[in-house]
Amino acid sequence: MTTIEPAGVAEVLAILGHGEPEPPVAQTAAVIARLDGGEVRQVRLAAGLSPQQAARQVMRALHQPRTVTGVLAGDEMSRPLWQPVAQRSARSGAELVVLHVFDARTVPKFWDQHAHAGQAWGQEFLARYCALPRARLELRSGAAAEHVVKVAGAEQADMIALAWSQRLEPGRALVVRRAVLDAGVPVMLVPMPAN
Repeated sequence: MTTIEPAGVAEVLAILGHGEPEPPVAQTAAVIARLDGGEVRQVRLAAGLSPQQAARQVMRALHQPRTVTGVLAGDEMSRPLWQPVAQRSARSGAELVVLHVFDARTVPKFWDQHAHAGQAWGQEFLARYCALPRARLELRSGAAAEHVVKVAGAEQADMIALAWSQRLEPGRALVVRRAVLDAGVPVMLVPMPAN
């Protein structure tokens, strides 16, 4: 008789610095794990690592088969870690697809000449927010939560990186929730100041 082993429960990584207390990173990871029916795995960074060495440790943990999301602290002390993690995720000849979703409130007022306005706006957007080689901008309109997973699937993405305000109360983090629940690839959450 042959037994098929289950693929395992999805894991949400709580990335903790050496000696760093668990909350709020572990608490946020626990909330996200509950959304996905997964479990939290704490990854404590070794003492004395440079930001680049710590980024390599985080990337190894993110590439484990059951990992769906990693949560890093969003404070200024953690900035030297999550910036190299984001950069390392976009290196090695990887193509970076940047998705921007307009809604009725955010579409530029000059958008009536789409062929010209779109190209100029896209170049300025990438120069301002993502000046990396091999970055390509995809524009959509509507609800961002609907487009992130669709575009990631169409582009055969290896990972989704999302900026988020670190707020998970009802009515917030709709894109984060949708990506964590429905994406078939790991999701990296990049902390931004809450608004």
